[in-house]
Amino acid sequence: MESGNYRQELRQRILAAAMKAFRQKGVRAVRMDDIASQLSISKRTLYEIYSNKELLLYECVRDHDETMERILAEQLAPDSSVMDILVSFMRLHIEDSSKTNPQFYVELVKYPRVKRYIEERREKQSSRTTGFMHRGVEEGFFRSDINYEIFNIMIDAFMKQVVERELYKTIPLSDIIQNVIIVILRGFCTDKGLKYISRLEL
Repeated sequence: MESGNYRQELRQRILAAAMKAFRQKGVRAVRMDDIASQLSISKRTLYEIYSNKELLLYECVRDHDETMERILAEQLAPDSSVMDILVSFMRLHIEDSSKTNPQFYVELVKYPRVKRYIEERREKQSSRTTGFMHRGVEEGFFRSDINYEIFNIMIDAFMKQVVERELYKTIPLSDIIQNVIIVILRGFCTDKGLKYISRLEL
């Protein structure tokens, strides 16, 4: 009889192997058989833990989001300013996108459960982002004459255009993100914020 620890360890191994494959090849190109074979486990064992590919993908995305949040938290000191947080967040996500096949992002929304999760995550992040930007205004880094709710809508619309126009096929996604962020960041920063980012290599 399998122990609970073995089961949990196997679950994490499956998530790690599946997410790596999804990000390298895209979702559709990866079969459940491929993951089972890579881990040297039977298909039956894999399906006992994750009954279908969509469930596995959903758990992969959730696990990856939690990992990214944990890494970001570990990089920051308790007294970090909004600029410290923003720059660490940007660097982390630019690096992450540079290691991911853009086809992965395109195909995520083809799976209803994953699409719902992404939409719910976007709504939560939008609310958090607006609060974060207002904190930046209070700390003197961000301009007070900008409607940050409109800013959130514009960023969301831009990223949809990147996907719909398939710009990632001719320009690395990490380059797109980095260049857009730098332009936007300079746009909503005060002199204090600009002095902060002038010391950095973004």
